[in-house]
Amino acid sequence: MAFPIAFGRDRDVFVMGRANVDMYVTDPADSLETAVLFEKSVGGSAANIAVGLSRLGRQVSMISRVSADPFGEFVRHFLNEAGVDCQHVDADDSGARTSLAFAERRVEESQVLFYRNNAADLRIQPQDLPEKEWAKTSLLVVTGTGLSASPSREATLSALESARGEGCRTVLDLDWREAAWNNPSEAPFFYNQALSQSDVVIGTVEEFSVLDQNIDWIGEGREAPAGVQKILQGGTSLVVVKRGKLGSAAYTDDGNVYRAGIYPVSVAKNYGAGDAFAAAFLHGLLQGDDAGVAMDLGAAAAAIVVSSVGCASSAPNLTTLEDFRQQYQT
Repeated sequence: MAFPIAFGRDRDVFVMGRANVDMYVTDPADSLETAVLFEKSVGGSAANIAVGLSRLGRQVSMISRVSADPFGEFVRHFLNEAGVDCQHVDADDSGARTSLAFAERRVEESQVLFYRNNAADLRIQPQDLPEKEWAKTSLLVVTGTGLSASPSREATLSALESARGEGCRTVLDLDWREAAWNNPSEAPFFYNQALSQSDVVIGTVEEFSVLDQNIDWIGEGREAPAGVQKILQGGTSLVVVKRGKLGSAAYTDDGNVYRAGIYPVSVAKNYGAGDAFAAAFLHGLLQGDDAGVAMDLGAAAAAIVVSSVGCASSAPNLTTLEDFRQQYQT
């Protein structure tokens, strides 16, 4: 059964949240300690998802803030070149900075070091929201990092509530980053506020465990595990649990369970898969696929990205994605 979405609207997706500058170690043999040369790109969960959707042919707009400096302009230029509408990506002139992420390129345990002091994207405010656009939009995607501090927290919760009220389906990618929170113990409270206004929730087992460590989020049978049932009973229609090498599972509020595996590839890095999965999965929902097919699209996109150097820069277009899947089906 396909997930119900209001089709035929002017815009497919608004993605709200962080866009940062990624600095990748040039030589895979180097560590962050020893590296001298880095390659610059654009990252951040929201930006990665927005670019991933745009590369797949979706009409995507982004809501964010970047610094009013060359790094902020670099991010905006990259997003524009990728086809993402940046009308609502504001240049913040308060002194806030576009976040930086320095990352290794190792097959296992790649270190990623974030610099998010006074991050510009956490200064998104409720008055920045294009509320008149919700009725023209099919999906709003927000990420959990946006809940980690004010005023981004209030803006994220307001966006979910107001968009849902206009028939725009809402998506929460849990995107748990403990270091982003001054007080991580507050996270379950704000996550649950966001869950109450989210039609779709996507996350890893570890991310869901942040909500409650003493409840089952895995499940192997034909029924949703206890933690997922709790979310579905709160008004969410679709919960997707990413389970690493075990693939993914999706649970719907009408009792359906879908499962998908992974595509084995030669891994170049151990990050970026989740955002690629989310983008291709949501593309699948937007084209009317059921959750099982959409998860398979997500798994293929994730495999392509983890076998490449960058995150947003490695997001596949539709032809690349379908050719990749075809290779494994023949």
